[in-house]
Amino acid sequence: MNPEPQTSPLESLAAIIESARRLGVEMDEAEALQWVTSIAAAQAKEDVQVDERTGVFGHRVVMLDFTPQELAYYREIGRLVEFKDQPGVVETALALSGSSAQSKIQTYPGDSDYFERVNIIALTKEEACRILSGLMRDKALSTMKGPTYQLIEVKFGSYPQDIVVEGRTCKAGSPIGWEPAQIAAGQIEGFQPDGTPAVVRWTMSHSSQAGAS
Repeated sequence: MNPEPQTSPLESLAAIIESARRLGVEMDEAEALQWVTSIAAAQAKEDVQVDERTGVFGHRVVMLDFTPQELAYYREIGRLVEFKDQPGVVETALALSGSSAQSKIQTYPGDSDYFERVNIIALTKEEACRILSGLMRDKALSTMKGPTYQLIEVKFGSYPQDIVVEGRTCKAGSPIGWEPAQIAAGQIEGFQPDGTPAVVRWTMSHSSQAGAS
């Protein structure tokens, strides 16, 4: 059996440029060539690469798409959004999603999306939900606003019934979008379609309950 012919970096680049042109994506060809060449040179290396200065690690191909400055930038965002471990109670692991790894191939990079796994050690599901509820609210309250960031909304829980909030009808089962002032208050005030006042409390969101007042 004859081995498959190897594709050169220039041939790979030509294919990428043609694909980008068809999709209407703008590219920096010089940086794209450097990226493709780096991938070809990294074929014999370990799959996981660690940037010791920033503490960021990932698949070597993904890591090739970040400059040291960008890695430091995303690490700072990670410190802002991550939940902290609580020994014996909460274990976490934060990851940057692939949509952000577009710095060298695309002129305009993607969003700064993160994924975090949160393991909660608790005797019951209700207790685990209570702990997660507290984690999320504490994080939101501690990162409401800073010199370079501002919290806009936190998605948490779902509406247990139809409720009108600030003139907008929120259907039962739809996700709750908490604004900073509502998070600080710990509740969202509104009324049911029949005019009965209703309150959705943060501590009840995880169990899909609402209190009427």
